[in-house]
Amino acid sequence: MAIPGNKDTRDGVLFSLPFVLIYLFLLVFPIIFGLCISFYKWDILSSRKFIGLGNYISLFKDKTFYTSLWHTFQFVFMTTPILMVAGFLMALFVNSKSLLRGAGENIFFIPYVLSITVIGTLWAWLFQKNYGLFNQLFMLLGHAKVGWLTDPQKAMWSVSAATIWWTAGFNMILFSAGMKQISAEVYESARIDGAGYFRILKDITIPLLRPTIVLCLLLQIIASFKVFGQVFVMTGGGPYGKTRVLIQYIYENGFTYFKMGYSSAMAYVLFLLIMVISVVYYKIMGRDK
Repeated sequence: MAIPGNKDTRDGVLFSLPFVLIYLFLLVFPIIFGLCISFYKWDILSSRKFIGLGNYISLFKDKTFYTSLWHTFQFVFMTTPILMVAGFLMALFVNSKSLLRGAGENIFFIPYVLSITVIGTLWAWLFQKNYGLFNQLFMLLGHAKVGWLTDPQKAMWSVSAATIWWTAGFNMILFSAGMKQISAEVYESARIDGAGYFRILKDITIPLLRPTIVLCLLLQIIASFKVFGQVFVMTGGGPYGKTRVLIQYIYENGFTYFKMGYSSAMAYVLFLLIMVISVVYYKIMGRDK
């Protein structure tokens, strides 16, 4: 912990102390406190009552919990494959010799710097049934209005479309960084041997990019499991609860109905799901090594 050239470890301790305190207060304490209150019945306003595994037992009998979890899985399955492919194609473009690659990189990444409130409000306007841009274009082409956010069959797809537009640029950055680490000599050797563009892409780029693909896939799945903001802004969980995801159900129980213990129990179930995915990821990476 000592600073190079300075054998006095007190400086290292002193400089790292603010970070350690913030880390303990904002991360470690909430994790431990959340686990503790998941074993209590607590509405904030009254004293806590210990009920053991009561919240977890109630949770697995709650139909809304299962439907919210299913909607979360739906969102993961709808967005993850498209975001992976879109990010990869964007990265190929910005690493090409096109004169527009610089502009393309900015255009692809700009949506990601916008806040979730801006994204949700913007796409809610675009999808609005009566005066939204998409329905105006449909009507010009002679089609009837579509309830993008009010039709139970289309609402989750509409939220997914907004999410894909918003976050694909982040995957592009990861893929682009991975592509830039591949040696130019490898590509040059392949071209000398007569390999074409698609042969190089299939036999060199994708195999050498595998660690980045695994990393990107893991981050994307975790991010998709934590979806909340765009759903809350665009549909509020409707219509008929068809877009209510697990994070929103946790939020409703915790901050609308003040069932703090129950919402903490659900949060820990989600945490376990994400942890299982992380373990699978590390096993895959270990196999690669």
